[in-house]
Amino acid sequence: MTATRPRVSILLVTYNHEAFIERAIASIESQRVGFDIEIIVADDSSTDATPAILADWAQQSRFAVRILPPQPRLGITLNYARGFAACRGRYIAVLEGDDEWLSTERVHLGAEHLDAHPDHSMVANRILLYEERDGFATVIPAIGLAGFEGELNARRLAEVNWFATFSACMYRADALEQVPSAVFEATSFDWMINLSVMAFGPAGFLTQVMTLYRQHAAGEWSKGTHWEREKRIRDLLPRYIEMAGPELRPELARVMHDLEGRLHALAQLGDQPAVERARNTWSAPIPRIDGARTPRVSVVMASYNHERWIEESIASVLDQTMPDFELVIVDDASTDRTLEIAARFDDPRIRLYHLERNHGGAGALNFAIQQTRAEFVAVINSDDAWEPHKLARQLEVIDAHPELGAVFTAARLVDERSAPLAPKDLPSWHRIFSQPDRSQAQWLRFFFEHGNALCHPSVLIRREVYTRLGLYDNRMRQIPDLDQWIRLVKHWPIRVLGDEDLVRFRILTSQQNASAVSQTNVIRGKNEHLAISERFFDGCSDEMLTEAFGDAMLDPVIRWPDQRQCEIALLWWNLDCPMREVNRIHALAEMRRLLGDENVALLLRSRYNITELSLHDLAGRIAESSFAAGDWPVSLEEPWADARLVQTPSAALAGEILRRMRRVPPHRWPGRVVRAIRTRQR
Repeated sequence: MTATRPRVSILLVTYNHEAFIERAIASIESQRVGFDIEIIVADDSSTDATPAILADWAQQSRFAVRILPPQPRLGITLNYARGFAACRGRYIAVLEGDDEWLSTERVHLGAEHLDAHPDHSMVANRILLYEERDGFATVIPAIGLAGFEGELNARRLAEVNWFATFSACMYRADALEQVPSAVFEATSFDWMINLSVMAFGPAGFLTQVMTLYRQHAAGEWSKGTHWEREKRIRDLLPRYIEMAGPELRPELARVMHDLEGRLHALAQLGDQPAVERARNTWSAPIPRIDGARTPRVSVVMASYNHERWIEESIASVLDQTMPDFELVIVDDASTDRTLEIAARFDDPRIRLYHLERNHGGAGALNFAIQQTRAEFVAVINSDDAWEPHKLARQLEVIDAHPELGAVFTAARLVDERSAPLAPKDLPSWHRIFSQPDRSQAQWLRFFFEHGNALCHPSVLIRREVYTRLGLYDNRMRQIPDLDQWIRLVKHWPIRVLGDEDLVRFRILTSQQNASAVSQTNVIRGKNEHLAISERFFDGCSDEMLTEAFGDAMLDPVIRWPDQRQCEIALLWWNLDCPMREVNRIHALAEMRRLLGDENVALLLRSRYNITELSLHDLAGRIAESSFAAGDWPVSLEEPWADARLVQTPSAALAGEILRRMRRVPPHRWPGRVVRAIRTRQR
């Protein structure tokens, strides 16, 4: 009778891992799976206590454990080859004996992904790169920040070994079986084997951090310096290039060329030029995920260089009267003591992650959201703080109104010392977060006319919003949250507790945060508003469009797509509102696009009496309004050099420069300007 084929085989590969093997075993035993699995152990003739520990485990494990017979030392690649050959599962998850899995759902999620993506040859997850000598940990790879899953093809993996270790990988057995034997006969580490597997389909990428990849002095790969590891890769690459298919050879050849250049430059510095990172004087608990229980709320905090305020921010979360939450903190490569201060907190609800390089506020926040598990997500900035009953109050509201997608609150503005801002220091917008409740269509109209008015660090939002509509756009710095709220209100109603200041919203006098009213932020904000305008009405039903804007539309009865486009373009131009300046710039671009479509241009002419000449007129009227506004600061030192002018339409730019030149005596004009005028006069 043939035994039933298990859904997953777990391949545990070991060699002299006595110091770590029990933690690897424990992480396997912790896996929560609802299907048949088998465990295959390929020990490469360990000379320490590893074989004895494995034998004891095989007798006690709740899973079927099969230890392959001892053989003379095979080396990494051949030991893997016999391990893969012994696996009977449809999928094969690998764990090396000095690594461990950080999530109890790691095997389940990998198998679920391969079930859902039959074209994927393998799937990998993010890892925590852990330095055993000092307890320092950083997350890699920091890619795929835009969604909850991703995909890589072999060419992208040939450029960089994004997956870094076998212990992050689960393979489709059918793909592994087709890998040429020459790959295993050579010295092939995970990178080459993964490239070979991906010849039979792309790789899925899970954004959760579910594997600890340990670097230690006895590790086969990690025991060398960074320079020694790079040299080892360079020495292996000619063989990899030879084995790779023609589509990958150019990428691998480029990698080899870059490596040779780096090694040559480093060699000029001495025999051992690698610069090792200094030891830390602190360490943080390893962030683990127990899938046995899901908290009610996932609180996410992204931080960058907020050493002065992060302690207060974290404490305000831990002091919540509603204690059933997890707190996911992401340090976005801070250069101050932010990470060290965050690591001091000893609370099992905290998971702290460190990104090796800075990715930006929205990118770091997306990373944090990708690690969440609860039904609801609450966002807090690392320089803001909450009142103790903030979460409890919002859950009370959303439990009473399950149709809501999110609940926001008002905020009290505080200074850098956490004191309430004095009346004389309050910005003109200080009560902007005290908004009344509106319908979804009313909120859409409000965002169109006024921009943002919702306090981001106050939001309690359904995680489903992020999984269905997407995460924040990291191409934006000023208003990625507005972009998110516009998408949100098209699908869910929201509630604003406008008379409850449950957030202490910090205003920095140094103008370091995105909410500061600085010239740079204003310019960036206008450009981001224009980017948001391009997709403002995406996913908006005709019914919501007419409910929100029917009074301002020339014909509120939408009959066909071309008419809808024309009506929307005219809304951008016609609505008189605080955002009119930016909206009209977008309207001009929309009109230009629509007049370039012959069918839509005919509709614009016949129904709306708009032609190319109308476009010329609109452009001129934007220039006139720019002159009248006169909102550019004048510098007598450099009246024609102003960063804000580059944001101005060309006609207005010329007019503004002329206006400024009239304010300055001719002897102070640049010489080239004077010469050009004299030449023109002649």
